[in-house]
Amino acid sequence: MKVLITGISGFIGSELARRLVQKKEVKVAGLVRSTSDKDHLAALDDLISKITLFYASLTDYHAVRNILRAFRPDYIVHLGAKTAVRESFEMPYEFNEVNYLGTINLANSAMEIPDFKKFIFASTQEVYGWQKSKKPFKEETILHPASPYAVSKVASEKYIEMASRAYGFPYLISRATNSFGRKHNTGFIVEYLITTMLQGQDVYLGTPKAVRDLMYVDDHVSAYLKLLEIKLMNQTFNFSTASQTKMLELAILIKKKLNFKGKIIPRFPPDYHWRPVSEEYLSMDASKARKLLGWKPKYSLEKGLDKTIAYWKTKVGNS
Repeated sequence: MKVLITGISGFIGSELARRLVQKKEVKVAGLVRSTSDKDHLAALDDLISKITLFYASLTDYHAVRNILRAFRPDYIVHLGAKTAVRESFEMPYEFNEVNYLGTINLANSAMEIPDFKKFIFASTQEVYGWQKSKKPFKEETILHPASPYAVSKVASEKYIEMASRAYGFPYLISRATNSFGRKHNTGFIVEYLITTMLQGQDVYLGTPKAVRDLMYVDDHVSAYLKLLEIKLMNQTFNFSTASQTKMLELAILIKKKLNFKGKIIPRFPPDYHWRPVSEEYLSMDASKARKLLGWKPKYSLEKGLDKTIAYWKTKVGNS
């Protein structure tokens, strides 16, 4: 069984690879972009000898095609993307080129592989965008993407669905909620709050009333393992905790756990990327995944936070 993971050096990609290399029957390869950033592969330090790495940009069709011809994966888990929603408003062309065109290049190249088994696409809860209803969204909810990033993911979903109907392309789509438990990136809300408070600095909270589901990394990875295992095809699944947590409640909870004495400032920091809109409510119903996949999150918000805090206490303390 040969699995190619795009975005393998990222948050979820590296953790998924770490789980897959434990299986003797699985050969893991990853697609990463070339960069001068010395820390680009930091998340893979313990895996380099156990995986095969290929270097290419997702926007380079011929390079992607040649890599797939060389490795001939049975499965592709397409996690590689530009993901910072706020940055997509300033770089809409780049986000759609990497995310949408990159998906087209990868999917079309996969269609040429004999006996290719499954293309698993990492979409996002952001595709639901603005909704009148304020209760967890089901997979059939009409999508209203509210950022260039979300638009690129919806477009990718539609291309994959078209390819299935037109060419018999086998796929599964994952719409996962906000995940946390990062070890190498503090630019996302949970890690930002924890590390900034640990350093004794006041924290900024640009959308204190916004409601989000929050899922610990191990539950996110287990979702992809389920998608690789099952025989179901051509389906879309929500993966979420339905925690419906307000960001101010999250900040206060972390503040209590850390005994933080500083301030929670209810606005974006002065150097924050311009973001003209942010949905007040994003929550998903994952009952389909529970029923058809037997998947359900094992970590409560508090348990996941405790593990994340324990990690960053050690790392911040050592630094």
